[in-house]
Amino acid sequence: MSERTGLDPFDVAILDAVDLLDAGEPVRCSDLLAAVSALEGVDRRTAWPVLLDLGLPWRRHLPLVELYGDAGSVTGDPPGDAEHVEVRLADYGVLALAAERGEVGPVPIGLVEGSWAVGGPVPPFDPAAVVGALLAGAPDAGPPAPPGGGNVEGDVEGLLRGSAVRLTVGCTIRPEGGNLVITEIPLGVPGGQVFASIVDRAMRYTEGADGRRSVPVRRRGSPVVGVRDETTPHDGVRILVTLAERADLLLARDWLRGVWPVTVELDARLPAPMAERLRSWDRGDGSGLRTLRDHLVA
Repeated sequence: MSERTGLDPFDVAILDAVDLLDAGEPVRCSDLLAAVSALEGVDRRTAWPVLLDLGLPWRRHLPLVELYGDAGSVTGDPPGDAEHVEVRLADYGVLALAAERGEVGPVPIGLVEGSWAVGGPVPPFDPAAVVGALLAGAPDAGPPAPPGGGNVEGDVEGLLRGSAVRLTVGCTIRPEGGNLVITEIPLGVPGGQVFASIVDRAMRYTEGADGRRSVPVRRRGSPVVGVRDETTPHDGVRILVTLAERADLLLARDWLRGVWPVTVELDARLPAPMAERLRSWDRGDGSGLRTLRDHLVA
């Protein structure tokens, strides 16, 4: 991993390729993948998910590229063909390359993003909290914070001390007019299965009176009488869970949290105690940190 950003060398190579091809306009991802394949000798099918990961805001606090076109969705819809998706450097990507090239001081992208997004054990942290801690010389940057939101519970203190722990990661569930609404699906939760799993756990289907259609019937013990997916690309995740009349909201929320993958468990471990990671991180002249702080508040 790079000491100046915490990025993988292949991530940096992709950013370099975007910068090389960018002439003021977004670049077709298929052209970029061809260039990366020629420059790095990496198969396009291997490079494509890495490129996508660098630009998906529900997987990264600091997207390094901007993607235009069908790049998939937070609920798990697959991306379109690379021929029909375009890419350009995001402001964070420009800053990352500047840090890699020594034009500004180091930028703590690795400290912020962790490795959960790629199947590793290091959870992400809030970028403003990380930058604030580094600028102030503080030993704490708060608890893990998935890019897409949601709740993280468990032995967070043990994690920050450097222990291997198992954390509970769950969707955000809010009350609304006697019902419940899921508004965030955090990193590590297979979003496309949240809606389907709630429906499967809450309802069963029986043959209608005409013998030709299925009728949903509430399962015994379920407080849920209906589920509607109101997620849109513009407004984000919204799953409306309609409750039975006089259902207790707290008990219904606990029941919902018991449905996989509304709540999942993820292994977590830091490479060193968080206080040590913050203390030993090379701030350089601080220019990279200050620029990142300005981007975060812009």
